[in-house]
Amino acid sequence: MSNSHKYDIQVDWGDCDPAGIVFYPNFYRWMDKGFWLLFGSKGLTLGTLRDRYKTLGGPLVDTGATFIQPVQPGDILNVNSLVQHWGTKSFRIEYKFARQTLPVATGFEVRVWGALEKDGSITSSAIPQEVKGLFQDNQQDAV
Repeated sequence: MSNSHKYDIQVDWGDCDPAGIVFYPNFYRWMDKGFWLLFGSKGLTLGTLRDRYKTLGGPLVDTGATFIQPVQPGDILNVNSLVQHWGTKSFRIEYKFARQTLPVATGFEVRVWGALEKDGSITSSAIPQEVKGLFQDNQQDAV
């Protein structure tokens, strides 16, 4: 098993600003998509997260990006999503965006394990070892 997931994006005209380069908020949208694809690749869909683990799957508490090269319509980007760190109640995902092998951007998200309370509120709680284990190359290495 792996703690990463890759997917491709074809950049469309609608993803770009008037100068013809990707409007930066789209990278944050693509990171969010990477998060859901990464978790989905482990069977952790929103439904599973809600029903089995009583969580919304990771509300954001911090995020950022670095833009290296401009990206234009027609470019095909490879996005690699990687769980870099598991904490007790939070985890950090790193994202790498590349056009062929040329890096064009990097980003990160820090998310908390958001427990659903009976009153509908969300609080952070401990991430289950079972979930961490899904992302380990060796199940015994889960922290």
